[in-house]
Amino acid sequence: MPKGEQKNRFQKKDAWWILAYPFYQIIGTIRHEGSHALAAMCESVKIEKFVFWPSFVNGKFNWGYVTWTQEVSWLVIAAPYLCDLAWFAAFFILLKKIKIKHHWIWINLLIIGLLSPLLDMLWNYFRLVLGRGDIFKLLGALPDFSVHIFFIGTIIMFSVGIYSIARRPILR
Repeated sequence: MPKGEQKNRFQKKDAWWILAYPFYQIIGTIRHEGSHALAAMCESVKIEKFVFWPSFVNGKFNWGYVTWTQEVSWLVIAAPYLCDLAWFAAFFILLKKIKIKHHWIWINLLIIGLLSPLLDMLWNYFRLVLGRGDIFKLLGALPDFSVHIFFIGTIIMFSVGIYSIARRPILR
């Protein structure tokens, strides 16, 4: 390819990264559950259990979970989504501002930094339909309108951000 010619960001060989999904899921679950745990500890709540691997609890599937000894504020419940927002922003800036020479590094940063927070938001927002999960708890603690606006707005913003990063061609 001549110097200066544009090349698409995504390549057919990127599909192989789907095989790394379990690794990406564990990183995302550690980020999600770790945010709950850290926020709870900031409220001086003792963590009983921290699980970051898929499991069934009371017959219900969970990617991971944290249990604590007492009631927590809505901030502990919302912590993973605030973390997702900060995580996404940091990786968005990184991918926008820094020239990454190796394609495999770029695709992994895109997946771990941008796609993972989006999927976390989507998965947990979908669980609301089932009447369970963090967002269901947030709706009990905060005005419904503010919760829905935050999640819908963030999902849209993440989608637009990923699109803007992914469609940018790279110059070779």
